[in-house]
Amino acid sequence: MNSIIKRSLSDFLTFRFLALSFLPLFISLGSLIGLVIYFGGDVFSILARPSIEAYANGDGFIAWLLSLSVVQFMITSSFYLISIFLAILLSVAIAGIITGFLTPYVVKYINDKYYGYNSTPLPSNMHVFKLIGSTIIKFILIFLICIPLLFIPVLNLFILNLPFFYLFYRLMLIDIASNTSDSLIFEIDMQKGGGVKFFSASVLFYILTLVPFVGLFLQIFFVIFLSHILLEKNSRGF
Repeated sequence: MNSIIKRSLSDFLTFRFLALSFLPLFISLGSLIGLVIYFGGDVFSILARPSIEAYANGDGFIAWLLSLSVVQFMITSSFYLISIFLAILLSVAIAGIITGFLTPYVVKYINDKYYGYNSTPLPSNMHVFKLIGSTIIKFILIFLICIPLLFIPVLNLFILNLPFFYLFYRLMLIDIASNTSDSLIFEIDMQKGGGVKFFSASVLFYILTLVPFVGLFLQIFFVIFLSHILLEKNSRGF
């Protein structure tokens, strides 16, 4: 793993990849700023607060519960925390899409420089798109299961990370493995989840994506590092 870290840093800290790293950063920030300008405003005051007040003015246990200031504070704070969290993830998602178009270039450079691994025939685009589609469907199902726990302070942020980590990890695996592995090895990568190194690195990288700006700028580094993991594994054999 130390050799992979050294190689990845050496590759990333070149003008070629540092320059590419600003592309997803600028595009994602520009898109997010545009969304805030055109669709911003106080969404909570428009949607959430009137709903709380409407229920609080009613009858029954739920109305009494919502009339308590501590409960309203918990719901309000949860709404803002989730909104900030989702805004960060939206910007990361945009950066990830942009980086996805650069992945073949990054992988080819690393493979030619270090490994010379023959990854033909690559998995078909149709098969890759089907895997992406099934991953998104599973993400939605996991997210729906997590919804009842989203308004429990502290726990909500942990729970909310489960479906989004799954989406991040699987899409990174599909994107990178489809460019580093031939069709047979690709299927093995999907079954084994890329291996322990790939999964462990994905956990760390997902945590970094939650740090504003850092996760946006390091998208190319994530691809470089994870490409090294799979290419080294492929070149050595299972």
